[in-house]
Amino acid sequence: MYVFEIVTPGTWLESEDRDWSWKIGNLLQSLKSQYFEANFALNLFTEARSVCPSVADRENWERDAQRRSEIRREIEQEYGGFLGHEQWDEINFKTEVRFKREKWSNGFQPREFEHNLPFIYARAFLYAIDSFEKFLGVLSREDGVPEIVAELHGQVGEAFPDLRGVRNSAQHLEDRSRGLGAGRNPKPLDLKPVENNMISAPNGGVLILNSLNGSKYASTMADGHYGEVDVSPESMERLQNILQQTLEAFDWHGPKQHGPSA
Repeated sequence: MYVFEIVTPGTWLESEDRDWSWKIGNLLQSLKSQYFEANFALNLFTEARSVCPSVADRENWERDAQRRSEIRREIEQEYGGFLGHEQWDEINFKTEVRFKREKWSNGFQPREFEHNLPFIYARAFLYAIDSFEKFLGVLSREDGVPEIVAELHGQVGEAFPDLRGVRNSAQHLEDRSRGLGAGRNPKPLDLKPVENNMISAPNGGVLILNSLNGSKYASTMADGHYGEVDVSPESMERLQNILQQTLEAFDWHGPKQHGPSA
């Protein structure tokens, strides 16, 4: 489990303006909340990727086949009498449905669920970083906020150059899947060349959506370029450095705070 620690230099912001302290304090708290959400999403993603997909061994396969046969006989008895071709198709269908529902009730997950887990957690990581960037941008534009916060906001873009483009594609798959860009009247995508260890398309023309290239969550962006965000400890370290510097940019009073909690 990865835990990326943060130290808040004090308990309360140093300011005679209570309204300002309350507003800025809430923004900083929201920033930390998105940071820890990204940390948790990384752990879930790492765990999901480490789990081997369930594959039925011979013993389980034989047991499942036996149970299917038992269910089929039960359904055949429910029909009774002569069974025509259409009834056999219906019996096959009902056998499979009843068998799967029984497996699910016993705690077995559909393969589709197992397959999608890393993608769900990768998107959670992506959205948390995107929200972190947005909160930091809002904070940097508030009156009385140290100038360095604007510089730190810029560092998020430098650390995650494809963040906005990949996030927008993740949120608008209904457009990207049709080969369309962004906007109210999106234009067809001009798919750019892609060359990496997952795809080789030197002449372009390849649409990539909701993909994982190792630990990198990837999509074609609205401008037709391939983009990716790395769901990794290295990404969290960059975020940790930015958040820590942001907190240290303010004046505080009261005991310093260590996060996250136990």
